[in-house]
Amino acid sequence: MLQRLIYGICIATLLVFVIKEIRKPSLVSPYVLVGASHAHEQSLDGQGAIVAVIDEGFDSSHIFLKDKFSSTHRYNTRNPKSQDISESLVFEDGKYIFESHGTHVSGIISNLAPQAKIIPIKIEGYGGDQSFVKALRLVTNCPAQIVNISMRLSYTGREISPNVRTALLQLAQADKLIVIAAGNDSAPMMENPYTASLVELSNNPLMKRRLLLVGATSYKKGTESLAEFSNFPGKSPFGMPQTYFISAPGEEIDSTITGGLFGQKSGTSMAAPMVAGAASLIKQAYPHLQAENICYLLLKSARKMTVDGKALPHSLFGAGILNIKSALEQGATL
Repeated sequence: MLQRLIYGICIATLLVFVIKEIRKPSLVSPYVLVGASHAHEQSLDGQGAIVAVIDEGFDSSHIFLKDKFSSTHRYNTRNPKSQDISESLVFEDGKYIFESHGTHVSGIISNLAPQAKIIPIKIEGYGGDQSFVKALRLVTNCPAQIVNISMRLSYTGREISPNVRTALLQLAQADKLIVIAAGNDSAPMMENPYTASLVELSNNPLMKRRLLLVGATSYKKGTESLAEFSNFPGKSPFGMPQTYFISAPGEEIDSTITGGLFGQKSGTSMAAPMVAGAASLIKQAYPHLQAENICYLLLKSARKMTVDGKALPHSLFGAGILNIKSALEQGATL
């Protein structure tokens, strides 16, 4: 009887162990995948880096973010004299909710570079594309070295307007590194007038190699791939779409959301701040580097293989997947 009892206890213990193993999450943290832990082990936290985030609103009272936002530089394009950066109410799934997009983007940057300062710039669409021009001009004259744009810079859905294009060129000429989400159309960059205009701009000599376009990757059950929704460079004469394109995790990313909470979002909007956060760590490590040097480092050091050992084609991933460890190591040679 005792022997059967002991046998039963052993079987039950084994079952509990097996169930626990089955229930273990298969996802590896995207922050680990891009090598953030290496930077943190080197005591790099983004100290001294300043990132401007152009987005639709921010929860500045979020306990994780309230000390990250600049207290002196925060802007609203509807009223440049206002420091109201609060999230807007949007109608979604039959109810009004706060738009937490800018909050989520800011949290990703802070997860990578917790001591980097964020300058929030709230875009309101009432002014059309001129709202983007106002935002970009504000960034040109603010102390940010890095700019994250996780939103579409065209309300028409067509190519960026001449005024927005000029404002982006002026931003680059002010020695700012510009990081722009590549979009979520599951399409090659040259097939859409808007994304094609971004490719043209990234290759424009006046941009001075200071613009990065960011696609999103996915990691599930040990397999790394391009996220299904992500735009990608595609194949094109002379490889223009691939030249300034880099990829980073952008699916099911945990970060800050409205009301002091945390949640997941997916999109190239989430991949772009991964790159902006990485740029902040590089800026701290090598403060003498100009924007084009940081851009060069991020592209050159990008990982060319998936974590499961498969080659990353340039037509899908551009330079490859963000690799902070390699970027920091190679930065010592510049």
